[in-house]
Amino acid sequence: MNITLFKYIATAVISSVLLSFTVAAQAEIGEDGGQRLKQLLGSFDSFSAEFDQISAADDSRRMEQSRGTLVMAKPNRFNWVAQEPFPQQLVSDGEILWIYDPDLEQATRRALSDQQGSVPALILNGQVDELQQSYRIRLLQEKEQSQLFELLPLEEQSIFTRIRLLFTDGLIAELQLEDSLGQRTSILFQNQQLNPELSEQEFVFVPPEGTDVIIENAAEIAN
Repeated sequence: MNITLFKYIATAVISSVLLSFTVAAQAEIGEDGGQRLKQLLGSFDSFSAEFDQISAADDSRRMEQSRGTLVMAKPNRFNWVAQEPFPQQLVSDGEILWIYDPDLEQATRRALSDQQGSVPALILNGQVDELQQSYRIRLLQEKEQSQLFELLPLEEQSIFTRIRLLFTDGLIAELQLEDSLGQRTSILFQNQQLNPELSEQEFVFVPPEGTDVIIENAAEIAN
């Protein structure tokens, strides 16, 4: 679940939720927020939510918005469905990732092992130790029941130049990604549930009849 997971949200704007924290309020209250983030991300083994996604680029006023649903279970199982305006589904059983584009009647199958080092995957799986190998994690703000984290890359060549993660009442409320091209992605979660009961069928994808199937990493998948 690397940047491919967010390929249809390539850009985004900083949402009003995070902008409500003023510059003055962003003074570091803890240089190392890793342990606090680990505590919050470790509070669940499964997760479900609806999401709204807002996209924009620094050099454009045009914004795009999509919405959908997400269910996930650690480790590395998820079903991400963008419902509108452009339907797309990404499903992983922990080993195989399917990317399905119904408008194109096309499904791509690839080995998940190629995706597991990605930032979104590490965040949703609560792998904070792995995150800290590439990012410095700061707790920017803890205000009542809200916590705002910022992740800054340790190396200039990183895909993402800044990541922000907002929790409210112990739930992931917003994830922001800003990449090296100045593109920003903001994903706002609603109706979140921690540890919902999910069946294995949630993470199984069968291409509809007539779908053009593209298999990548064929040798690895065969093993």
